[in-house]
Amino acid sequence: MTLSLTDMAQQLAQSPDYQVLHRLAPAQDFTPASAQPGPRHQVCIIDTETTGLNTDECELIELGYQVVEFDSDGQFYRVLCAKNFLNEPERPIPPEVTQVTHLTDDDVRGHKIPWEEVIADLSPVQLCVAHNAGFDRPIVERYADLFKEKVWGCSVRQIDWLKLAGVGSRSQEMLCWKLGGFFYDAHRALDDVQALTQLLSQSVGEPPTPVFQSLLAGVREQKALIKATGAPFELKDALKQRGYRWQPAQRVWQKMFNASDTQNEMAWLKENGVPNPDIKKIKATDTFSKRAEL
Repeated sequence: MTLSLTDMAQQLAQSPDYQVLHRLAPAQDFTPASAQPGPRHQVCIIDTETTGLNTDECELIELGYQVVEFDSDGQFYRVLCAKNFLNEPERPIPPEVTQVTHLTDDDVRGHKIPWEEVIADLSPVQLCVAHNAGFDRPIVERYADLFKEKVWGCSVRQIDWLKLAGVGSRSQEMLCWKLGGFFYDAHRALDDVQALTQLLSQSVGEPPTPVFQSLLAGVREQKALIKATGAPFELKDALKQRGYRWQPAQRVWQKMFNASDTQNEMAWLKENGVPNPDIKKIKATDTFSKRAEL
């Protein structure tokens, strides 16, 4: 008797010597709307593909997003819309970008993002989430002011994946494999968005709670930017290890913190020879924007 692929996968999965992954089938419904009464909110899961990594100059070549209905506990209910748009840049797509995204100049030729449609879709949204919001937010803000008005969350920097799920990597592909047991065609905007949506819907812990609940907790905390002004040169490696980033325009190491963690961090800086650390509260609508770094 010939076994089906499903039967073979189930047999392999029963062995400790194998791990079986399945290709992601994007979900449209997560939880029946009748399962839990209460108010519903809307989140936009968003991703971009661009011509480079410099957020001040690179151009959009693809925009993907999903609007998902959720409740205050982080439970997803249904996808309200899912869209993907290509965009022809002013300059040719670099070969290294094509190597990653497989998008060529021919693929995007003649395509433009219909920003009026995007704005109409996202106007009701309270929150935007990207896997690296510090990259995606500054880019889309250059194209539409709507994104400046939204609160943003980042699934890289606002989820402690090691503590939450025992996964040391913050790579989205690795997290989907380890936590969700699935793979997908990465580095295309809507594919990445659908994978991130599925990842955030996973339940972890005891009692099980959605990963998105942990992200919401991080989003809700007041944020502050600490600048290690006057830090001695020999402290740079320690600052890097603590997650500080070098801000070349002001020549200072800086990092965003939850406001509840700033007192301990300021004490650490002073103990390690930083004479004048600066602290600045960040507006909820400025998190992960260029405005928060000034």
